[in-house]
Amino acid sequence: MKTMKTPQTWIAGCLLLLAVASCKREVTDPLTEKESKTFSTLAVTSYYVNGASGNDANAGTSPAAALKTIQAALNKTTDGAGATIYVAGGTYKERLWWPNSGASAAEPITLTNYDGGVVILDGVNASNDGQNAMIAISSKSHIRINQVRIANNIRDFAAGIYAIGAGTDIHVTNCKIYNIGWTTDSTAVPTSADNANPLVVVGSMANSYNEIYIGSNEIYSCNTGYSEGLTMAGNVENFLIESNIVHHIRNIGIDMTGHYTWTGAPANVNFARNGNVKYNIVHHCVSPVATNGGIYVDGGKWINVEANTCYENLAGITVGCENDNATAEGINIRSNLVYNNRDAGILFGSNAPNSKVVYSSITNNTFFKNFTAGGWGGEISLQNTDHVSITNNIVQSNSDIVAIALLGYTSTNLTMDYNRYYTSSGSASGSIFDWGGINGNTYGSLAAFVSGTGLDAHSTYGTPSFVNSSLASLNLHLSSSSACINAGDPAFVPGSGELDIDKQARLQNGRVDIGADETGY
Repeated sequence: MKTMKTPQTWIAGCLLLLAVASCKREVTDPLTEKESKTFSTLAVTSYYVNGASGNDANAGTSPAAALKTIQAALNKTTDGAGATIYVAGGTYKERLWWPNSGASAAEPITLTNYDGGVVILDGVNASNDGQNAMIAISSKSHIRINQVRIANNIRDFAAGIYAIGAGTDIHVTNCKIYNIGWTTDSTAVPTSADNANPLVVVGSMANSYNEIYIGSNEIYSCNTGYSEGLTMAGNVENFLIESNIVHHIRNIGIDMTGHYTWTGAPANVNFARNGNVKYNIVHHCVSPVATNGGIYVDGGKWINVEANTCYENLAGITVGCENDNATAEGINIRSNLVYNNRDAGILFGSNAPNSKVVYSSITNNTFFKNFTAGGWGGEISLQNTDHVSITNNIVQSNSDIVAIALLGYTSTNLTMDYNRYYTSSGSASGSIFDWGGINGNTYGSLAAFVSGTGLDAHSTYGTPSFVNSSLASLNLHLSSSSACINAGDPAFVPGSGELDIDKQARLQNGRVDIGADETGY
């Protein structure tokens, strides 16, 4: 998919930093809403940190006897016991090593702010300089990081939060992570050796990292090189990434990846899986050297990408498998708003000769005026796929090109139906399906495409009728007169927990609407 991945040199560097510091398978949510937003429920030991008035010689068990450094408080925790570390507002020049696991999901070790204070971990002249991450975690479980800002870490293999190994139950919530980069030069063109990760979980062992919740964070203004803003890599399973804002990343925004030997995970479990990526806003994620997606699934399995908003990235959403002789499987792209990206709204399929995206779906999305860079390109771009379904989508192109099956690739057992197409010319005879990758034909209208391929038999051409289709005041909800209302596949059955872009029931009034918005009309 022409996207960039973390090289083996980076994982070696991150392993070194940890050593220094320690001298269509349906996917359901791995966490309930209540569980995902709770970081401490039982009485646990509390420690207090105050960088202005504290002293590391203190007991740290009250605000009056606060510790001075966060690391001192972490060091007072006990492995297998719950604790909450309350940090007073201020800037802390520390690189933290997480020494212990909590007791359980109900008794985790929690790092959070005290009394609403703004807590900033700042990498400039920070302690523990031999460590590349601002917070390094190695095979620890039952962890909560909440209401912490992590900033200004510029170096080779820089990281904000870096978790590696195996474990369970890690939550990162309500944090801001910014200015994490391999260089301060925002115009520098990276090589594969140039990497930085604001937030990454790497399952590197036979046992997985699992029950991961990343919620309501903002990750932004990061120069990540060949890495990504938010990454699940290797043996990671049962994760929920929701309601985050990821923007102005110089590559992929959110990435779920698999089949890379650098993770160290055994081949049979070396892929992110059983996850949900939902209600995130991802924008202005643009690589200077490759076609990247705002959200990318690369070799992952059984992942829902649902009800996200992706705009002004290089491509909106990408699904592929860059490693040869492997697959991405069970990837459901549904109810997303994808608009005004420079390349396609969605790039789907593997670009490796012997790999494919299989048993996956693109359903009930709204693709609106993507490929803003101009040239020959469509809203939907297909590479190597097998058993993929493309249904109930609104596809309104920035040109007259709506879908392309790329030359040199194959899409077998493809289903397309109940889509609504519209092009810049407003003419049904001007809608182009470039099917060079399947049968060498280009179809100049939806009718010709249906006749020539047998696909899209119930699809229609015409304006979707949004509330407001002007980019200056865009509102891609359906107007009450839209022909997309109650016009989707009559046999459609929502997946487990599946909702629309507004968290409303995906099926109302007996028949699903086309596009990301279920109106209820």
